Amino acid sequence: MLNPRKILVIRFSSLGDLVLTTPIFRELKRFYPDAEITLLTSSGLGSVLDNNPQIDHVIMHSRKETRMQLKFLIQNLRKEKYDLIYDAHRSLRSIWIVWNLSGFGILKKPEVWSINKRSWQRSLLIRLKLNLLKKTDPQRLHLLRPLQTHTNLELHNQTELFPDKSAILRTQEFLKKHNLQPKQFVAIGPSASYPLKCWPLEYFQVLISNLLEQGWHVVLVGAAEEKETTQLEEEFSGRVQSVAGLFSPLESAELLRHASIVVTNDTSVGHLAEAMRTPALVLFGATVREFGYAPFLQESKMLETSEVLYCRPCSRDGRGECHNPNYLRCLTTIAPEMVLSFIPKPETKRTA
Repeated sequence: MLNPRKILVIRFSSLGDLVLTTPIFRELKRFYPDAEITLLTSSGLGSVLDNNPQIDHVIMHSRKETRMQLKFLIQNLRKEKYDLIYDAHRSLRSIWIVWNLSGFGILKKPEVWSINKRSWQRSLLIRLKLNLLKKTDPQRLHLLRPLQTHTNLELHNQTELFPDKSAILRTQEFLKKHNLQPKQFVAIGPSASYPLKCWPLEYFQVLISNLLEQGWHVVLVGAAEEKETTQLEEEFSGRVQSVAGLFSPLESAELLRHASIVVTNDTSVGHLAEAMRTPALVLFGATVREFGYAPFLQESKMLETSEVLYCRPCSRDGRGECHNPNYLRCLTTIAPEMVLSFIPKPETKRTA
């Protein structure tokens, strides 16, 4: 029976996917309490997993490494003599690293557990609209599948994050400065890495206007230099607050913990919110539930068009071009009024 002393977990990106890996560390530690767990991840993005008590060591690696840097990384990893490698990425880079740590010529070969990315099933769904993923599990369950297969354990798949005292203090200062009370504001993530995931800016404008009229406070969250966030901040100057580009991912997560509800595109913002037990209304356009990234809290909701569109899904992650003659029909048919209907008025919230 495997009883690993040292475990290496590999997951490089993206921010949302890193949040979804958190059950892996908790469940590994539950089954192998004496094991030393190391995470190999991307520089910058990996900081979202800082302070995780189940992770003993973190190795940050550049996403744009040179061949020499990759070679040097592998040499150092070999010295650690891991007993178990958990490939939670299954990319060309991670496969190459795993092969070099467990392949031909290695005297002490570690056991290797790898996830199934379901890449060809996703490709069939995108290209031919052949859906072999109708009964697929959420992504966080697929990330746990290797552990479940080898241990036959009932695994808990709730995500979790661990903001430190500094993040907590900075969030408290922000709330106090802007006179924001916990659970008395709506957080909005209006941007995305790629255009096909972006709900129209004018829809966000209508939604925010209605929220302000109802008496809600609104806080914008996201990364630096997002045009949608910048335009909304300018549009509602003085009436909404923004931490986009100012807060780190963990600081943003701590802020989202205090929000009443979060409205966001299909991005990491929804995953950050749910990891902090805050419900999220997540807008899906180019992507679909079968890809595994739908929100999971009972109070959360996946919002998508009610129309059957021949072109959907058209992308794995929002990259590419819209081929519908009605540009972004998948998102423009999600009306602001529909989103607003899932957000209780602040008076109702206070008396609930």
